[in-house]
Amino acid sequence: MRRMKPLLLILATLTVLLPTAAQAAGLRMAGGTRERVPLREREAPPRKGIAVGASVMPGAIGMSGTFVPAIRAQYEVGGGVTDRFTLGVALGGTAYLGLDKGSFNADVVGTRFFGRGAWLRAGLGVTSHSPALASVPTSPALGGTIGLGYEFRLFKRVGLGLGADYDLRVRTDGRLAHGMFLALRFTGYIKGKKH
Repeated sequence: MRRMKPLLLILATLTVLLPTAAQAAGLRMAGGTRERVPLREREAPPRKGIAVGASVMPGAIGMSGTFVPAIRAQYEVGGGVTDRFTLGVALGGTAYLGLDKGSFNADVVGTRFFGRGAWLRAGLGVTSHSPALASVPTSPALGGTIGLGYEFRLFKRVGLGLGADYDLRVRTDGRLAHGMFLALRFTGYIKGKKH
């Protein structure tokens, strides 16, 4: 009986640990068969469907030899074309420290995700008032943004993103307006209906 106790203890431990270890390895055990979950499904969290988000972005707009502190807030509405690519419209406003006028921004933004949450974003659009060192300090501009960051999952379909965006616009007077923004983004992914 003494020799049986260690064996029974080992069998009891394996009975408890084996299903947990199989789950952690991405294996499913049903009826004695094992099925491996594809790596792609484990890496990319769900993003297909409607995507709604909000961002707060402190930063600065560069001017000749100096810069103007700025803060941008924007809302983004779009959709996940796949779990790794979203396309949407970002609408928001930017306030500039020391300048009387803020600006309204509208961009079409595409985001490509790599791995679980790394992203590369690119946007193209307009802004109502871009600052530059000129006789007219702010002027409408056309251009876009490019950014890098990472999205952490708070819940299955809610993400918190941290990143940095570079903003480059060409004003109506031909001057360049460029800036750098740090981004804090919250995004909710609403699952689309199956047809």
